Amino acid sequence: MITKMKPRMRHRLAVSALGALAAVSLLTPPASAAPADSTAPRIGVDAGRAPHVPAPATRFGEVPDIPWPPAGVVPPKHSAEKLREFGAAMSERLAQSFPKVVTEAKDLRFTPWSGEWEGVIEDGQDYLTTWAIYQDKIGRTATAYQVEAPGHFTPSPRQWCADNAASCSATKLADGSLVLNAVSRIETGKEPRHIESALHYRLDGSVVWASAYDYDPIFDEHQGPNRKEIALTTAQLTELVTDPALHL
Repeated sequence: MITKMKPRMRHRLAVSALGALAAVSLLTPPASAAPADSTAPRIGVDAGRAPHVPAPATRFGEVPDIPWPPAGVVPPKHSAEKLREFGAAMSERLAQSFPKVVTEAKDLRFTPWSGEWEGVIEDGQDYLTTWAIYQDKIGRTATAYQVEAPGHFTPSPRQWCADNAASCSATKLADGSLVLNAVSRIETGKEPRHIESALHYRLDGSVVWASAYDYDPIFDEHQGPNRKEIALTTAQLTELVTDPALHL
């Protein structure tokens, strides 16, 4: 059985002070928060292990430098109750859609939709996060999700790439929205690890993104193995984030 993550664990997928990818910065809270529990599972990579980020010219590719969010978008302010309704609907959707995209996934479960802390949602919050934790033929791993309300997410595709990734590409979809695909290299002192993310920049100013790993990002006694390749393909990540049912 997988140990349940504790409420005091930081669960935010925002870009860290280290400049690492969102999912890299899920670390133990600062000293002013609840004390750390060394027995609790951790998510991400150890503090101080920053990603290797090459010069911009080698990694931007054709990523457009578009203003974000679009002009005139006003972030909504949802109550915690309404956000829980969104989370319940998205959980129901993901339970059906994720196995269709990740066909090898077994023993799939999702962590509660949350904000800064596992299982905690507050009034006025403008994003929700969850983890899809599962087994495949190699072992356990997880996919991180973050759903941003319209107007809340401010980095443009080019800026997000510059701040977070070793390489990026972008695809404009038929409806005019854009998917940013990005890979980050994490220096560990031994063999580097990698994270691939897909971010769907939608016309209403919302952003939905997901990240996959070449390691198990859930650090507990059930640690899965490191991998030769990232657990999901670029096509799978793109399909996950372009699901219109994921929305606030």
